[in-house]
Amino acid sequence: MAKITAEVLAPPTPNVDAIYKWYEETAESWDSLGINVGDIGKPCDRELYFNLHWASLPEKVKGRNKRLMERGNLEEARYEADLKNIGVEFYGAQDKIRLVAGHVRGKRDGAGIGFLNAPKTEALVEFKTANEKNFKIVVKKGVKEGKPEHYGQCQLGMHQFGLSRCLYFVVNKNDETIYEEWIHYDAEYCLQQLARAERIVRATTPPARISEDPASFLCMFCKHKAVCHEDALPRVTCRSCLHSTAEMSGDAHWTCSRWNKPLSFDEQKLACGAHLFDPDLVPGEQIDSDEVAETVTYRMKDGGVWIDGKVEA
Repeated sequence: MAKITAEVLAPPTPNVDAIYKWYEETAESWDSLGINVGDIGKPCDRELYFNLHWASLPEKVKGRNKRLMERGNLEEARYEADLKNIGVEFYGAQDKIRLVAGHVRGKRDGAGIGFLNAPKTEALVEFKTANEKNFKIVVKKGVKEGKPEHYGQCQLGMHQFGLSRCLYFVVNKNDETIYEEWIHYDAEYCLQQLARAERIVRATTPPARISEDPASFLCMFCKHKAVCHEDALPRVTCRSCLHSTAEMSGDAHWTCSRWNKPLSFDEQKLACGAHLFDPDLVPGEQIDSDEVAETVTYRMKDGGVWIDGKVEA
């Protein structure tokens, strides 16, 4: 006689589900005014260009992941208290980083003086958390190789505040082990990255793809995959419009040649009725334009014709 086995069901978790739902419903979706310092260590120029031009919608964060990110914020207060407990003078938390006319931006976790292994050195301080796998990678390879985004953030922080060293901390969320590493300011690296960022800000066309294979590890999880590899149109904002320009004066300043005016952050997000896609962001060949009607005509990859700016009757 066949053995009867009952299907084992996971017990219901209505309270946990409600907590996650609350995080999802209250999470803010936001666009950065510029290139985040935490992204400067990433290898793909095209990704940074699409970030700057708001090519894709901000990623919708799931409740558990949102709560996980908040843990990082909570850890900063613990780190600060830990340093003060051992006699470090800690200050400058969340001071702004503004580089390349404000188009590269972020905040530092803080700075300090009185560290036990460099008591007279004023240093930038960066606090991070990591799961077991990523923690071991950083411990084994060091920050520069194991977490290049964090390395770039530390370097640009030192550059902004004129500091020669950064003390980097990362805690293993599994067992509370803390790893520390001194990072020395690398002027050549910073100047190269800032020149790269300025090149991206000034670019009139998207940089080349880092890989032509959308299934590559570098592209598979990128939020811009649809726009970059799958012929999707970018979002309609001023930053995807052919009339807009990122200016190299002010603080992340953008202007519109159509209306001959500076653009506020809210205006950039909303765009206007005269929006026309930058032709280099359209997955098709430009075949015509009409300055009077303010339209641009494209032959798309499927052979069809699309008129950007045409008002449907």
